Amino acid sequence: MRVLLLLATVVLPSVAAAQADGLEFVGRLDPRPQGYADVWGYVGPDGREYALVNARSGAGLSVIDVTAPPYVEVGFIPGNVSNGVGSDVEVYGPYAYVSDDRSPVQIVDLSNPAQPTLAGTFEADPGQFDAGVHTLTVAGDYLYTQGGGAPGGVRIFSLADPLAPAFVGEYQPHYVHDILVRGDTLYAMGIYGDGVDIVDLSDRANPTLIARFNYPGSGAHNACGTNDGYLFVGDEIGTGQWTRVFDVRDPHDVELVAEIVVDAGSTVHNCHLVGDRLYLAHYDRGAWIYDVSDPRAPVAVASYETDVSLAWSLYPHLPSGHLLMSDMQQGVFVLRETGLSSSEPPPATAAALRLAPNPTAGDATLLVTLAAPADLAVTVYDVLGRVAARVDAGRLAGGDHRIALPVAGLPAGLYAVRATAGGRTIAAEPLTVAR
Repeated sequence: MRVLLLLATVVLPSVAAAQADGLEFVGRLDPRPQGYADVWGYVGPDGREYALVNARSGAGLSVIDVTAPPYVEVGFIPGNVSNGVGSDVEVYGPYAYVSDDRSPVQIVDLSNPAQPTLAGTFEADPGQFDAGVHTLTVAGDYLYTQGGGAPGGVRIFSLADPLAPAFVGEYQPHYVHDILVRGDTLYAMGIYGDGVDIVDLSDRANPTLIARFNYPGSGAHNACGTNDGYLFVGDEIGTGQWTRVFDVRDPHDVELVAEIVVDAGSTVHNCHLVGDRLYLAHYDRGAWIYDVSDPRAPVAVASYETDVSLAWSLYPHLPSGHLLMSDMQQGVFVLRETGLSSSEPPPATAAALRLAPNPTAGDATLLVTLAAPADLAVTVYDVLGRVAARVDAGRLAGGDHRIALPVAGLPAGLYAVRATAGGRTIAAEPLTVAR
């Protein structure tokens, strides 16, 4: 397993609040008093489109007709408790499964979506923390639940009978916030600094660990993935709350190949992937779309922000092409993509980084080649993602430069070294400080 410090960071310009770029506002429905969490889409037998929105604080599920404005909440299924959390909702056939940390999973019958009914409940983890789970995932003919009681790993249920999910197996390494399933492979997000587990699901009664990878300051929250082996991991906590792109084609040699940073101070939340488009929701930066046809060089192609935004999810799978964005404070937004066009990111100004000596028992020198004049800054991070040293070299001419790094007093260990120039950040090889 290589140390996951080799990367190319995509630094994107900020977009002014309350402006839309590439996304058009279609309509909005005010939230319930508790606010909204996750959103999912559903299409009724007559082709009408619905937003399924999990209300926060365990309040219940809103079913909203979003076929055309004005939008109408056609049904509401109350939650089981008044002090729950309320998080996730996904669909299997005509049934929606709704999670809450402090009560059983609800099964909502959407056969007549204009009149939804509670079809039943089930305890995913009996006897644990009020029998609740935090998130859930429907993949194929299985339901996966995550979080909840200790240790809060993954439990797997067959949906052969959708009204009575049958326990099949579990994977319990530590608390798992969310997962992604691709065929017989599961990616488990260890949000509390445990990184990402790659798990073999060929025997769902006995899932087994293939490999685990981690990175400095990790807080893996959820993930999307391509069919050719790239994983987009969003960090809700930790020291870098943005999206990282990993090449996971070889699970024993995972490589961090890019970072998507809308704003270093903005927390990314849920993601969806449709073809070459990555759809991201940021708590305070709204909806963002990236062209990831080259996963190693993502390009921002559209965004929508409001003056007050706490976006939870951006759902992109409705047949109409409309996007559903749930906002904890402002309700459900319906958006439409307009005139999307990709533009090539600017070339990295800094290139050909090399450290010498490496390993080092004293200071080190970073050898940098600038393709054009630029302001150069170099930052050294420890394995927890904390800044260990920083050098602001100022404005430098194009060409080769030697930057002295004051690392002689640092504890022995492995460090990440990143150079920022011309609005782009790239990384050198990991620096080993020896004693």
